[in-house]
Amino acid sequence: MNPVSPSAASIRCLVVEDNPSLNRDLLFYLNSQGINTTGVMDGKAMDLALQQQAYDVVILDLGLPGEDGLSIASRLSANRNLGLIILTARDILTDRLAGWESGAHVYLVKPVPLEEITAVINSVYRRLNPAPVDPQSQAWRFYPLRRELISPLGATIPLTFRERLLINAMAEAPQQYIPRDMVLEQDTGGAIDALIHRLRRKLKQHGDPIRTVYGEGFVFEGELALCLPENN
Repeated sequence: MNPVSPSAASIRCLVVEDNPSLNRDLLFYLNSQGINTTGVMDGKAMDLALQQQAYDVVILDLGLPGEDGLSIASRLSANRNLGLIILTARDILTDRLAGWESGAHVYLVKPVPLEEITAVINSVYRRLNPAPVDPQSQAWRFYPLRRELISPLGATIPLTFRERLLINAMAEAPQQYIPRDMVLEQDTGGAIDALIHRLRRKLKQHGDPIRTVYGEGFVFEGELALCLPENN
């Protein structure tokens, strides 16, 4: 069995899945990984569970009895502190786009290895619950919902949609290379070379923290802090 993530024990996860076998498998595996997980079969049971306990992440199937999963996703996305992972067999483009538009943080198409689902839960939780940032530190601060990057000296750099996706990928993989052929989450823009070039022109006067590693890709040097909107 894989070691439990250090942050996993604090994560409360609700699985909304009407396939009894998959529901049981998810509950057994995620709980074995230290993620406090509960399972329900439809939207009504989900609403009751959310009234009885606060959850950090919801894993939501789309093909549910009663209320459709996309309608449920749109309701859940109103809670900006709740991580929403869609796990579904619907793999056509229109369904994926509708899933992203509903406010999901991640859209996964079945079948997905349980290990990957665990990693995604931890990633979404970290994204919504970043460590507090010391305002006196030399960190670059990234506000994904505001689409802003704040330099260590306090300069605000507005980001485009694709620039935000790129910085988010760097924030979730600190000190790791971002390959040139990487496909950014929710992005259909192709290779990122041109995107990197435009972003570096923006950052140049503030001390460009992006370094090109020839033959590898790109890396964000220095500390990059992922911040919630209310963090200073």
